[in-house]
Amino acid sequence: MALIWPAKLMRDPDIFVTDFSEYTTGAKPADWTQRWTTTDSPLVQSVAGSLSGKALRWSKTSASRQALSWDRIAAVADCEILYRIRAIEAYADSEPFARSVLRGGGAAASEQGYLGNTIGRNIGTLYALSGQKYVAGASTTIIAVANGGSPNYAVNGWIWSRTRLIGTSLGLKVWEDGQAEPGAFTSVTDSSISAAGWVGFGIGSNNPDVEIDFFSVALNSKTAPMVRR
Repeated sequence: MALIWPAKLMRDPDIFVTDFSEYTTGAKPADWTQRWTTTDSPLVQSVAGSLSGKALRWSKTSASRQALSWDRIAAVADCEILYRIRAIEAYADSEPFARSVLRGGGAAASEQGYLGNTIGRNIGTLYALSGQKYVAGASTTIIAVANGGSPNYAVNGWIWSRTRLIGTSLGLKVWEDGQAEPGAFTSVTDSSISAAGWVGFGIGSNNPDVEIDFFSVALNSKTAPMVRR
């Protein structure tokens, strides 16, 4: 059964939510645009265990920087992104599952944006967060890798990621589905990119293949909602 959005969310022009149920199975979501390198095409698929019965599956063949922007959202400087994701195959240490992209811009080899990464690990709780920025194609880690909370992650388990960018403050959280959301963000201050840009998510490794079944965005300092069935 698809999620049913509360009316107050549907009427709020600052809130955007999808569980991918409205998109055609076997196709790229129609109102999302591929950015940077376009080697792999993420496709909506029927997925058992997903929130709506559908998820966006990204089968990776390349470690190139790839991303999708959500066309419904105009270029914006400040926003918050929440998504739910899982790895569907084994991964090596420090391979990103996916990353939120904020203030996105540029083309392949000249990428720009702030990134909130969800990462697989072979130590600790086996998943983690980190923050990056791309400035004219140059990558810099601005939030060091930090393990997520217990329990240890297992392939096919779902992880939530929340990324918040307001002014010069970038904050990240990750936690496993069924666990409590951490109260505090892991944060950093950075002023490299101030211009508005597109909003979306991306990949940056050739493993693991992943599925994302929920994506929400909030503007004007609001909180990206988590809506469950």
